[in-house]
Amino acid sequence: MAGPMKILVIGTGGIGRRHARTISDLRPDTAFLAVRSEPSEATRELDMQLVPDMEAAIGEVPDAAVIALPPVLHAETAAALIDAGIPVYLEKPIAMDAEEIRPAVEEAERQGLVTMAGCNLRFVPAFRMIRDLIGSGDIGAVRHAQLSCGQWLPDWRPGRDYRTTYSAGAEMGGGVLRDLIHEIDLARFWFGEFPDVTARMENSGALDIDCEDHADLILWHPGTTVSIHLDYLDRAKHRRGRIIGAEGSIVYDAIGGILSRYDGAEPDGRELAGREAFDLAESNRAALQHFLSCVEAGTPTQQPLREGLLSLALADAARASGQSAALSSDGSP
Repeated sequence: MAGPMKILVIGTGGIGRRHARTISDLRPDTAFLAVRSEPSEATRELDMQLVPDMEAAIGEVPDAAVIALPPVLHAETAAALIDAGIPVYLEKPIAMDAEEIRPAVEEAERQGLVTMAGCNLRFVPAFRMIRDLIGSGDIGAVRHAQLSCGQWLPDWRPGRDYRTTYSAGAEMGGGVLRDLIHEIDLARFWFGEFPDVTARMENSGALDIDCEDHADLILWHPGTTVSIHLDYLDRAKHRRGRIIGAEGSIVYDAIGGILSRYDGAEPDGRELAGREAFDLAESNRAALQHFLSCVEAGTPTQQPLREGLLSLALADAARASGQSAALSSDGSP
């Protein structure tokens, strides 16, 4: 690819603005476009050219697009760009449900188009180390794992009423099964595919929102069971896990910044990585660097939209299981 890149940013709120800043740092000569009728602080900061609608944006023939909208708008926006042959970086969750985005994913694959699902936790060094340890057989066959993530939703975006964000609205794509899909994606990244999932999810009523504020999932494939807890309720923000293998265990605390390994020879554990290996900002930078490099080279990314689709399909299956369990507990047919 000759000359500076032209990147279309669709959604210039917090996440979109952060992605644009990162791209500007990585490729200082990037020219940015934004679909907006009026300038914003973000578009002024990065000197973005404004275009009034998607048709005009596509007409500018951008080299790639970054989509960071509420999930309810993801599938339609991605489909328009993919139909036009424009490489796409699509924030998680990539749609409201897997079937909604599937035709666009299949069209991108038919074209051989560069795409990427924005599950940047796959680029966290400690999480990549965990995958390598599991893949190498270092802890033996994985028997069980527990992954947990939670934070009090009002603390997520300081200075903004959380009830006005997409996280709070089911129709916008909120609820922990979509919003905290990173843990579901990490389960697939580390352990592979799961043919069976059961779940329970509830709205506790503590937050004045209309979607689930906590959920518990059990994922299963032969020999391995993974439990995942997700919530908007924990006043002590956490992201942690424990992976139990036949020959050892891995324990991590992403907020505390520690990754440890345990086995019979070292029952008190051995620290493998510290806080620097859990740098989320750097993982976002690494993910976007990977996407830009793949666009420039015309090569597939490590996590095309198919990966986002499979993680979303697993979340969909969990939602269906949770709804069925709720009906059963109510005594409904």
